[in-house]
Amino acid sequence: MMKLGLRKSSRLWLGHLALWAALALPALAQHKHPIQVRRWKGHEVVAQEVIVKLRPSSLLSVQAAQADLESSQDIDASEAIGDGRSLVIHSRSKDVDALLLDIATRNDVEYVQPNYILRATAIPNDAQFANLWGMRNTGQVISGVAGTPGADISATLAWDITTGSRANVVGVVDTGIAYNHPDLAANVWSAPVSFTVNIGGVVRTVPVGAHGFNAITNSFDPLDDNDHGSHVSGTIGGVGNNGIGVAGVNWTASIMGLKFLDAAGSGTTANAINAIEFAIQAKQALGVNANVRVLSNSWGGGGFSQALLDAINKADANNMIFVAAAGNTGTDNDVTPHYPSSYATHNMIAVAATDNRDGLAYFSSFGRTSVHLGAPGVDIYSTLSNGTYAFFSGTSMATPHVSGACALVLAVNGALTIDQVKAAILNNADPISSLTGLTVTGARLNVNRAVRSVGVPIQDFSITASPASQSVARGSGTSYTVTVTPSGGFAGVVTFSGSGLPAGATATFTPTSVTGSGSVTLSVTTSSTTPVGSYPLTITGTSGPLVHATSVTVVVTTPPVQDFSISALPASQTVVRGSGASYTATVTASGGFVGLVGLSVSGLPAGATGTFSPASVTGSGSSILSVTTSSTTLAGTYPLTIKGTSGSLVRTVTVSLVVTAAPGAGDFSISATPSSSSVDPGDQTTYTATITPLGGFTGTVTFSVAGLPAGATASFRPATVTASGSSVLTVRAGDSNAPGTYALAITGTSGSLSRSVSVTLTVR
Repeated sequence: MMKLGLRKSSRLWLGHLALWAALALPALAQHKHPIQVRRWKGHEVVAQEVIVKLRPSSLLSVQAAQADLESSQDIDASEAIGDGRSLVIHSRSKDVDALLLDIATRNDVEYVQPNYILRATAIPNDAQFANLWGMRNTGQVISGVAGTPGADISATLAWDITTGSRANVVGVVDTGIAYNHPDLAANVWSAPVSFTVNIGGVVRTVPVGAHGFNAITNSFDPLDDNDHGSHVSGTIGGVGNNGIGVAGVNWTASIMGLKFLDAAGSGTTANAINAIEFAIQAKQALGVNANVRVLSNSWGGGGFSQALLDAINKADANNMIFVAAAGNTGTDNDVTPHYPSSYATHNMIAVAATDNRDGLAYFSSFGRTSVHLGAPGVDIYSTLSNGTYAFFSGTSMATPHVSGACALVLAVNGALTIDQVKAAILNNADPISSLTGLTVTGARLNVNRAVRSVGVPIQDFSITASPASQSVARGSGTSYTVTVTPSGGFAGVVTFSGSGLPAGATATFTPTSVTGSGSVTLSVTTSSTTPVGSYPLTITGTSGPLVHATSVTVVVTTPPVQDFSISALPASQTVVRGSGASYTATVTASGGFVGLVGLSVSGLPAGATGTFSPASVTGSGSSILSVTTSSTTLAGTYPLTIKGTSGSLVRTVTVSLVVTAAPGAGDFSISATPSSSSVDPGDQTTYTATITPLGGFTGTVTFSVAGLPAGATASFRPATVTASGSSVLTVRAGDSNAPGTYALAITGTSGSLSRSVSVTLTVR
């Protein structure tokens, strides 16, 4: 079983400090220019401003030299300082580098330098900060014991450099976290989007807003029911300088709750592995939005576990530092290992506990080769559930000081490797006699030296946009995603603007700004008059004096021709006379067509009807054509034309309708050849009439002809045909028949069935 540790119940900056002289240009002290800070060679300086000292030979011509500087350097405000030979000047257009380069070459200038920003030592205004001897030990009495001044981690000096960042996540593998505590809530990690994890072969969906993982219930609610994890979290990242409670090593942080210990403070190796696995998979799934770099582990117990060792090594492979408590048995871990702190992994930092006099805590385990350093762990004041606070003791309390220090170092430079962070922590600790020969370093944590060893953070940001190019038809719109990536602990507000839009186009950003890191959507809308072409757009992000830009391309094209096509299925339907069939007519829009298409059908046989449902389609869609035949509809094959009409646009498709007689009812068709014949008056000509049976027809067909000219005669041989066959029609013109063309109707009759065919007779 895993066990917990022991338990026992504004920044200010200094501006210019000189008396301003009454000069021709406005004095800087009149606040014509709000102070804007930029980084110059790792230092904070006033943007577009320098201090110039004139040579002694120029003493009598200060005003003339100043006037010349003002005109040549585009100066819009200045003042004399010190003995009058030094000037502070502010340029409208030139940055610090340009001012230094231009002014240094002047003969009347002794030197020119940046106007550095100076800051008071950072002491937060948190109400209980005096109880945090581990952050700043002034000799205050804690639990009846007066401390030794300086026996602390020098946090206030480190805060001159950085107070933390949300860019790097600390996973607290513990009893959970009171994520609703007013001194923790702002620094608790939340899932920005839903994602999935596969823990133990079971895929689970992590909801938006989840604060971590509960390996006991396999849920995503790591709410603390013991207080131990919340106490650890307050030391790592209690919100600083908010006027209440405590301040963590990081005033600004991102803490992920990884709960595997229950309300009694106990848990299993299996659940510890699952908690670590969640942090790894969250990082793999979300990248910068779950950039877990530190795992804080204030627990221990049990024997050697290859499975747990594998999990810690997997965390190492995913660039995570594993900080672990040395244990509270007061024994030598070199002799009797304490796990997990005794695993000799590449990413391990094992922590012993010290008191407010820099002594090794009486309960703290140690180890010359297995415990790396000490940190404050006696009477540590921090956050509990329900918005409360208390003193706890144990190597559990020492561990988050080191975990928080790792995060603070990463706030300076998030690109540091595990080796670089460990070197910053271990190589810059304070040697103390109580740890000599008892830990690897023989030293207690000094976060100030660790932070300064990796350089002063240059707070900045970059912006990117995707996709690099978008095509849009004139009159419509498109969008891009613009992403802000912070560096050096940057947490400023970045606002956006765009330039390079073609005529008639507009651009909007949603949201209009990003704080620290995040993305916005750039929506570009063109008008019907926007010229066709390719346009490079410049997207600019601005945060105070920091300005960065990126480019994308919008390609405006001619709108496609709005049109539609029509298709129908099936291509053919067979129906028994007197019944019906259906077809699906489909309208497919192109070029943005959204018109109303009316549908109609032609080519239906006699006695048949056709209806569409619906009768029209808007844009794209389908309609059912229902065709119904009657009992008198002649059997045969009929091409049907389905037509779609929208204004002047007409599109058609052809299908086939095959009408058959009912089985056993019988029918026939009649045909004749030739279709036309000529004859002289008094002469004769012939046609052949052919009967074709349908549906098992076996009746006798009798022939007749109509339409003969007056005086002409006609006869059929034979006069009847049974079922199928042919008859020859002989037509003799009368002697006095006038020349002309006559339409003859040859009819076959069988009972109630009568079918006809037409031929032409020409009398010459």
